[in-house]
Amino acid sequence: MLNYTTAGNNSTMQMQKGLPGNFLKIFAALTMLIDHAALTLVYAKLAQSKEYLDIIFSAEPTAEQLAAIPADYLNLYSVYTIMRLVGRLAFPIFCFLLYEGFSHTSNLKRYLLRVGLCALVSEIPFNLVVSKLNTGTASLFYPQLQNTVCTLFLILLMFCGMKYFEAKEFTSKAAIRQMIGQILCVCAALAVSLFARVDYTYYGVLLGMIFYYCRTSRKMQIILGCIVFIGVNIASLLAFVPIAMYNGTLIISKKFKYFFYIFYPVHLLMLYLLSLLIR
Repeated sequence: MLNYTTAGNNSTMQMQKGLPGNFLKIFAALTMLIDHAALTLVYAKLAQSKEYLDIIFSAEPTAEQLAAIPADYLNLYSVYTIMRLVGRLAFPIFCFLLYEGFSHTSNLKRYLLRVGLCALVSEIPFNLVVSKLNTGTASLFYPQLQNTVCTLFLILLMFCGMKYFEAKEFTSKAAIRQMIGQILCVCAALAVSLFARVDYTYYGVLLGMIFYYCRTSRKMQIILGCIVFIGVNIASLLAFVPIAMYNGTLIISKKFKYFFYIFYPVHLLMLYLLSLLIR
């Protein structure tokens, strides 16, 4: 979700150690693609044998039930599980890049507009995928869950509110106003995340809050981020490895500027259409 320029010429950026923002964005997009491919294509294949799928997803399958499942089916389920674990790396990286974009963008209104439009457009393919997955019937309207970009947009709005309440002067009155105002922004985002049922709900909001408050310390961002996201999935903690390696630069490319905004809805739609071909 990055969209900012960095100081220095290309040769200077190439000499810096670590990973540039564009690499993190591509890496996160690939892990997300793997995750969504598992949800659509691999799961569609697993669902062809519903009796086996019900056994695997049951609370306490017996040894006899598991023994009745063919080895090929169990292998495919193992692939599905691994792909889903890989996908847990995507959100923390995108959330981190969202804050980086927020802190460096030269036009916050346009940044908000781009993320908001992407969230809105993405609801169509997202609803098709999720409704088919959960109900067996594809629908353009599925209020039970909102897409990941909706979560990022909510977090971006929270950033804007928190920045608005930043103290402009060093007085006790200004500090109290900042504290109360920013707490209200976080609480409002948490409430909306639960009410609107956005992806990652309050975990995503809390992670965004950490990236904002700990913006001067990458180490604290990573430590507190790991504490929050261990409650989501332990595989998510691997996302903080490339975040730790981020060097603060972005390779500027006009062609790459809108990469994620296009990639997210298009890849969901393509995966949905491909899943229809699996019989």
